[in-house]
Amino acid sequence: MDDFVVQGPLGPIECVVEKNRSDNKNVLVMAHGFRGSREGGGRAPLVAKQCAACCSVVRFNFTGTRVLSLQVAELQAVISQVRRLVPGCTVFLMGRSLGGAASIVTAGLDKEIAKLVLWAAPNDLRFTFRYVMGEADYARLDQGETLHFTDERGECVLTPDFLTDFDKYDLSSILQGWDERPVLLLHCEGDSVVLVQQAKRNAEILGKAGELHLFPNGDHSFTDYSEKAGAIIADWLTR
Repeated sequence: MDDFVVQGPLGPIECVVEKNRSDNKNVLVMAHGFRGSREGGGRAPLVAKQCAACCSVVRFNFTGTRVLSLQVAELQAVISQVRRLVPGCTVFLMGRSLGGAASIVTAGLDKEIAKLVLWAAPNDLRFTFRYVMGEADYARLDQGETLHFTDERGECVLTPDFLTDFDKYDLSSILQGWDERPVLLLHCEGDSVVLVQQAKRNAEILGKAGELHLFPNGDHSFTDYSEKAGAIIADWLTR
């Protein structure tokens, strides 16, 4: 499978493929986090190379800052195209941060996704954004005000439906109804964006289906642990 473009609900989605170095038909689709990208600060391509020992790896960018429902729809479009390009393939799914929430929702709907990797993924979306944004900005957004701000990642606009769309998805309930498909959870104990308690809660709900790996201290981006995390993922996908 080569790089490809698929038509999503908001327009074309360019997908980058790290080619499978094994002879199986496994494909891992990676979903990035809030305001992130398929590059993941340069760490995502390296993790993709590690995982390509056992599967093709597909990375793509969500279309801007959109509500979770549209991210799920874009993720579904990419997965559907993967299945068309590689008939009979086994699909694995990995989500980082908010992309982890999109992955939980997508895998909950798509029982053919064989394995799920959650990298710094939340359990409670409203709690997460209230914690990160602060009470004042969160309240403004929750009360119907559109927020405009600029930071090191550029301009961002958040409309009130960014929060209200979260109410469609109870991540705990999705995981409580989980089947026996294996789930790998990776989280840094020093994560100041998605607190480690959320990963522990997800693992608790999953029970035997979940395998939790915690990294001492560390941050939300796995700055010091990306290579180690990639090795764990590659080994786990091979099993």
